[in-house]
Amino acid sequence: MSDFQELLHEEGYEKVIIIGIGADFLNDQFGESFTENSILPLVLDTSPDYINFVLREQFGATWKELVILAADGSTVLDRIIMDFDTIEEYEQQIYDIIVENYSSTSEESVDYSTQIQPIFNSSCTNCHGGAGGLNLSTYDNVMNGGNSGDAVIPYDHSNSLLWQYVNSGFMPLGNNDLTNTQVNLIAQWIDEGALSEPYEPLAGDNINDDGAVNILDIVQLANMILSDDYQESADLNGDGNLNILDIVQLVNIILNS
Repeated sequence: MSDFQELLHEEGYEKVIIIGIGADFLNDQFGESFTENSILPLVLDTSPDYINFVLREQFGATWKELVILAADGSTVLDRIIMDFDTIEEYEQQIYDIIVENYSSTSEESVDYSTQIQPIFNSSCTNCHGGAGGLNLSTYDNVMNGGNSGDAVIPYDHSNSLLWQYVNSGFMPLGNNDLTNTQVNLIAQWIDEGALSEPYEPLAGDNINDDGAVNILDIVQLANMILSDDYQESADLNGDGNLNILDIVQLVNIILNS
């Protein structure tokens, strides 16, 4: 993976839709250099038919182009005519478009089942998947710890044995160290509480963030309105203002919870 793609990946921009149009992609190093060991998908139109390119026809391309789509899969964010054969000339432009238009998964809570357990399955359970000692085959087993005690201390990755072992390279054994991205993801998961499912805040609780939606949220919202203290997190109806309509919506949330 190039430094450019590694940066995007580490910052959480990995669900990006990029399409390469034109058979010329087969004749230079761009497609190969972009996709080699890459988590960012590049869909190439590699049809040998120079008259009837499916993607070229769909996007009305006249030359070898790179198309970056929005997350909806249809809105075109940018089109880059490829005058060079490698990615380096386009990295900053691609990076800026992606960061401006895509949300980063690093800003979202870590999902144990889809992000953490697959790491254990691919790198750890051959040794830690059976009876005796630390078993990393399921969430419950991970949280039960092993012969050395708890492997995970929720909200404290630096004192969690699991993170210490993978961060130091002590585990997995041999030349199978986890990537920095995987180690950091495990740390993030632990610091978020080592939850079995991603944390989803209660609707309306982003006002005082105390884990409950109640009269205290109404009081704080009213104080924000009276002091003209606009905070986007309290703008429940997203109209750009804090007013009685937000209080009404908050009351409905409380009554329906």
